[in-house]
Amino acid sequence: MKISITQVPQADELSKVILAVEAVSQENTTDKRIADYVGFTDRQGRYYRLAAEILGLLTNDRHYNHASLTDAGRELIVLDESNRLKKIRTILKENILFKTVLGEIEGSRQGLSRDELLAFLYQTINGSASTIQRRLSTIINWLLYSSLIVTDFREIKEEKDRDTVYKINDLLDETDFITPEDFRDSIYPSNYSNEELDIKELHTMVVSILRRKEQGKIIVPEFQRNHVWKPQQKSRFIESLILNIPIPPFYVSQDLEGKWIMVDGLQRSTAIFEFLNNKYPLVGLEALPNLNEKLYNQLDDDLKSRIEEREMLFYILKPSVPMSIVYDIFNRINSNGTTLTRQEIRNCIYSGPATRLLAKLADHRIFKEAIDGGISPLRMKDREAVLRFFAFSANGALDEYNGDLDDFLGKTMRNINRMNQSQLEKLSNRFFRTMTFSFDLFGEHNFRLPTEKSRGVINIALFEVISVFFDKLSDEELLENKEKIIYNYYNVLLPDEEFKNSIRNATNNIRNVRMRFHKTFSILNPRGDDQTFSN
Repeated sequence: MKISITQVPQADELSKVILAVEAVSQENTTDKRIADYVGFTDRQGRYYRLAAEILGLLTNDRHYNHASLTDAGRELIVLDESNRLKKIRTILKENILFKTVLGEIEGSRQGLSRDELLAFLYQTINGSASTIQRRLSTIINWLLYSSLIVTDFREIKEEKDRDTVYKINDLLDETDFITPEDFRDSIYPSNYSNEELDIKELHTMVVSILRRKEQGKIIVPEFQRNHVWKPQQKSRFIESLILNIPIPPFYVSQDLEGKWIMVDGLQRSTAIFEFLNNKYPLVGLEALPNLNEKLYNQLDDDLKSRIEEREMLFYILKPSVPMSIVYDIFNRINSNGTTLTRQEIRNCIYSGPATRLLAKLADHRIFKEAIDGGISPLRMKDREAVLRFFAFSANGALDEYNGDLDDFLGKTMRNINRMNQSQLEKLSNRFFRTMTFSFDLFGEHNFRLPTEKSRGVINIALFEVISVFFDKLSDEELLENKEKIIYNYYNVLLPDEEFKNSIRNATNNIRNVRMRFHKTFSILNPRGDDQTFSN
């Protein structure tokens, strides 16, 4: 049976469909009010409302032209921008139209061109050719925006040219979505209390901060290093210091060694440090134009003293502050405008041997070969995968895991930071051994949940449990039982419905974590039980 044309949206921008849902959540329930909220015409308001209905996010009383949120719409609206998009991806993959289109693209290793997709839609959708042709752009735009597909090129030998094709994005991890129950980016007021927050307020002079910087006691997170002020921005900030104009406070997170990790204020502090070291002259000043082109050492003593003795307010997050609150604070006050991933924040808080080890292993040839490019290095997703291996492969990991993955991974990084060089080398060797063995058995299908038409994408929960399995078995057990492990993996473990649920849904839930480890070791363990992991 063909899909009705009424199930094909005519709203080109998926981002504005999400905004339409947001509009309804704020009592903008008519097409006109939706249009006013999003910023387009009344007719477009209707198109985008209908598009949200197709996705199951809105329902509408057509007699009264009154839209309201569905359960899915209410779930979507409480999420931040990043997690809204993850939710949308889940919805698109379950929608009959987009599920069908994705299946057709997935079935072609070479990808499908626009013309090939159009020919497929002619066969799939019940509607006029001209309407289907117009709606094709919307379908492609939605899939590209949601990152479910990517563009590629196909060589056309006859024409000595290249044709744009669309392929499944195999860098996505289907377990990366955070459900409303797990979502903690907006954790107050229930988790915030004065008793919990060990945040110190410190007023200190510029010269004291400069001394701390010279002693290596201020750490700059990786995500901040590419955000650089221009000379005029630096100069105007120095001018503000001289004029005693109020400036925003600085936020730092203090580690166990007493070092400060800059959460917010990098550019301001850098402007000060560089100017006091004569790295740039003042330029573009309007209130104090006579200081233009002057270096710090060219200022008179009074002006130097004004800068050196200027007090700045620092808020210091002590190591005892709960990690969930630290995550929230990082994202609330980070001024570069980028919502940080949990791993990016962990990379700031636990800077040291752990961060260097994860970076080295994630970038290593053995790991890249084992995942066959299936885990993106963007936003440190690859480093988090490596970290999850170390966390769950530790002795007693399942007993210690309480459902709070953030805290669990944070403790692992803290433990790694306390290790000596010999212990770090042992961790590296264990990881390389695991990646080598798993790739030897499963090759390009390693850590992937296959579909009927392709090898599928890497599933992080599957990566987690399979890598730990290989870590716990000896070389002899793995080599002697290679064929048996391969057979049971594809024919018993992956088809198991309880196992599939445990790696797809609520993957951080204690029950599902224990379920997938129990299933894996019971089915794949040559001994026929899960004692290898338990011990």
